[in-house]
Amino acid sequence: MRRTARLAVAASTAAVLLIPLAGCQSAGGPGSTVTLTAAVPYVMPNLDDSAGLCPSLGEDGARLTDDALAACHDAADEEVNGALDALDLAPLRIGALPGLGEGAYGTVGVDPASAPHTRLFVREGTSYTVLPADGRLSAAQLHDGVELALEATDLVRDPAVWDGGIEVSLTLVDGGRTERAHAALRVAPLILTHDLLPIDRMVMSDNGTTPEDAERNGYDPESPAEPVEDGEEVFREELSAALEAAGLNGHLLEYPTGGDRWMRDQFITGYFAVPDPEGEVRRMDVLLRSADVMPEGSTADFPLRDAGRSAYTVLGGPGTAVIQEYDTGRVGDDERSQLWGSFSSTGNFLVTPPDAGAPVGRVLYGSDGGDAAPDADFLRLLEAQREQRPLAVDTSWLGVGHIDEFLSFVPADTARGWAALVADPERGLELTGSEDPEVLAGTRIAARGIEAALDLFEDELGLTDEDIVRVPALFERLVIPGYPRQDIVANALPAVANGVQTGAGTFLAPEPHDAAFKAETEAVFAAAGAGDVAWVEEWDYAHAVGTVGGEIHCVTNALRDTTGAGPWWSGEG
Repeated sequence: MRRTARLAVAASTAAVLLIPLAGCQSAGGPGSTVTLTAAVPYVMPNLDDSAGLCPSLGEDGARLTDDALAACHDAADEEVNGALDALDLAPLRIGALPGLGEGAYGTVGVDPASAPHTRLFVREGTSYTVLPADGRLSAAQLHDGVELALEATDLVRDPAVWDGGIEVSLTLVDGGRTERAHAALRVAPLILTHDLLPIDRMVMSDNGTTPEDAERNGYDPESPAEPVEDGEEVFREELSAALEAAGLNGHLLEYPTGGDRWMRDQFITGYFAVPDPEGEVRRMDVLLRSADVMPEGSTADFPLRDAGRSAYTVLGGPGTAVIQEYDTGRVGDDERSQLWGSFSSTGNFLVTPPDAGAPVGRVLYGSDGGDAAPDADFLRLLEAQREQRPLAVDTSWLGVGHIDEFLSFVPADTARGWAALVADPERGLELTGSEDPEVLAGTRIAARGIEAALDLFEDELGLTDEDIVRVPALFERLVIPGYPRQDIVANALPAVANGVQTGAGTFLAPEPHDAAFKAETEAVFAAAGAGDVAWVEEWDYAHAVGTVGGEIHCVTNALRDTTGAGPWWSGEG
């Protein structure tokens, strides 16, 4: 099988001013008040590499471990690495206290749960100094006020450990008088991108260059690679032509995989965003690496599929963070990874476009709630972000088990402005007239699985028939002796739903090799107001590979322009 064989900011968010606790006397002399002010109530997880300092290899020339790659980022040291790095810190200010006694002092700190995930700096102009461990500030420092900067050194991964809320506290002591002030902030969540956002760059596999080659010799993702796999040259040419037709000429990047062509399974894209003090939005792109622990020799040093490392070494850097999260208990269990690991691939995750009840969309993923489920730690991280409320969809009836095998999203003339693009196996059977027993069986299995998913979407997302655009598909049942999942299906013809929305009015669809499929797809797109269809030949490069194969969505990844994405904090008031 494949993959295993500028926005307005509400005034209420512009500042946080917390006054002394009730009953506390002013320690700053008659009529004075201690204030601790945060310019905005959110802080960016400072996980990019603003100065490009993260190495690809260790000092001894050996490959860094997966965890060592993930551990290198701006927040990994106690330095502010230039002006770009400083922009990712949250500014705070202690108001001037000119009437303090000579022995007065203040202490600043964060709540115990946040302490391991944050760092405070004292800022003087463009100079940043880490606040001492005791958080002590002298009367001389407090006289004219103190500029602070808060750094978040991580995102929320496990809310039982840290929920992302940060309380910064100031205690002022002047003789026998004590006064306190507090500021409350929240670390920005990871928001995964949806497919209606415009493509900024599209990524496909450089199959002839291994991740280690790129780590040792450097890599230019804009330099076309020599095709080495069957159908690769044709696919690249047709994909480039389709992007050009969509107005995206020159937006295709290479990514070294050493033959692991399933690009969507290497990482999924997202972003962090916070309002800045001027009322605009600052963003950081994020690549969330797949938690797919590979069979055949995964180790504690190199547990995940190797091609995922290139996200760090080729695509990560200033303004782009790369993160990973996986259950270390899965490492070394090769049999389990072989049978169930594909559910952890990021091709098994989609995001709905924004809706009234989900302003930044909802995460959908394939799972049966049992063995056929993604990595638990990876899911916990997604759930911990709180904004996209991940929803499990039973995909155990699919050969690979990925939700993108039958579903994607397109713009449409609906109240929502979008629709779910869904495979229609019964219509596909009608159009082809196939009487093959495995196709007939596959149609029954797929139709049942898809209708169950649509029932779930009606209940959980409020989708109605007008929100569904059906395109013909042809499924066949797979018979794999000894495999723990039976009555599973694969797409017998390239799956139209497994295409890529460019966000520019064009849908990149796999050439289905069936004239009736193409004609009906173009007709339903036109009727739905879903834009144009650009057909891309990928049979040899994607569809016919392995037992199940895949399509365009599987063998590409899209780095999307998030400047038009709405603010996740809009619902916080």
